[in-house]
Amino acid sequence: MCIAAPAQVVEINREDNWLYADFGGARQQAKLDLLPEVEVGDYVLIHAGYAIEKLTEEAAKESLEAWEELLEVLEEEDREMEQARMNAENQ
Repeated sequence: MCIAAPAQVVEINREDNWLYADFGGARQQAKLDLLPEVEVGDYVLIHAGYAIEKLTEEAAKESLEAWEELLEVLEEEDREMEQARMNAENQ
């Protein structure tokens, strides 16, 4: 299963048919074959090295908020698991 997070396009090279997109500070290169109309500032989903879907800014922000919530929950679970492990070691 693949889960895609929105990335904002920060650079485009139409001659070589690729873009760079920013995933919260991490940059990823992707081919433009499926989305030739994409522009810098647009939000896209990337899969297997290709920009596969252009998102509206509203849809991208909603998705990013959901990702942030998920990451917060996972971080809390990690903290709880680590605390349980430490408690078990100290008994």
